[in-house]
Amino acid sequence: MALSFRAVASERPLYRRLVEELRAEVANRAVGDRIDSEPRLAQRFGVSRFTVARAIEVLVEEGLIRRRQGLGSFVAPPALVRAPSYLSSFTEAVEAQGRTASHRLLNFGPTGWREGLPYPEEAELILMERLRLVDRAPAAIHRSFIDEKVANRIGLTRRVAAAPGFSLYRLFDREGLIPERGVETLRARAATADEARLLAIVDSPVVMAVRRETFGPENALLDVVDAVYDARRYSYQAEIRRDRAAKTSSHSRKKVETNHASNSNLRRAFGPRLGPWGDRDGGSG
Repeated sequence: MALSFRAVASERPLYRRLVEELRAEVANRAVGDRIDSEPRLAQRFGVSRFTVARAIEVLVEEGLIRRRQGLGSFVAPPALVRAPSYLSSFTEAVEAQGRTASHRLLNFGPTGWREGLPYPEEAELILMERLRLVDRAPAAIHRSFIDEKVANRIGLTRRVAAAPGFSLYRLFDREGLIPERGVETLRARAATADEARLLAIVDSPVVMAVRRETFGPENALLDVVDAVYDARRYSYQAEIRRDRAAKTSSHSRKKVETNHASNSNLRRAFGPRLGPWGDRDGGSG
């Protein structure tokens, strides 16, 4: 298998080809099944342990594999995916609560393509990294990846991004690229040292990592943001329903699952919740 594997992978990094092979393998395995050890995978595919470790890390990040300390890697249970309700920006969500949103620009400039971004590998991208604040207290870190052509069209520059009242969605709106829908993926994880420092997380270094892909007219990808929130101050509320008559039908359950808050007659706001802000320790209130 190693020879054919290397032949197919000759024009791209081995770990990316291995990721594809393991994705297919995981898709045909049951939840909880143990994945071959890294030495065994290296032997099977004729690659180095480093290549295997990098591929496994990608699958862990994608939520397909779960590591257990001292036991190995296992097929992870599928994530519960629900349709979004109302697409709002960080600024809009904070202002809706009567709070003041602001930001500090941490980084702005060209960046290379990386694994997992839904852009072509040859795309020229801009990275805009911001520390988001609520009432001047750090709340989130947003790393936005934007196609350079889109950035040029809306006039996004370092100076514009650093302006005190800057809002990316408002800039999209002003230039006629109205954000119409978004796809979000949420997961909790340990904060990195830099994230804990920027967000002032001391006692409970856990963050909620949110990937959002925003689409505009004609399903054009406007931006991809990897956001990191202090988990003590972030929650997500959604309306879900159960159709009693169709509870035994998987097809109907899928249909019910998409019958979410945007179709509801209830006058409530669903989606991300930021806060509480009454204390520095993130207690309830």
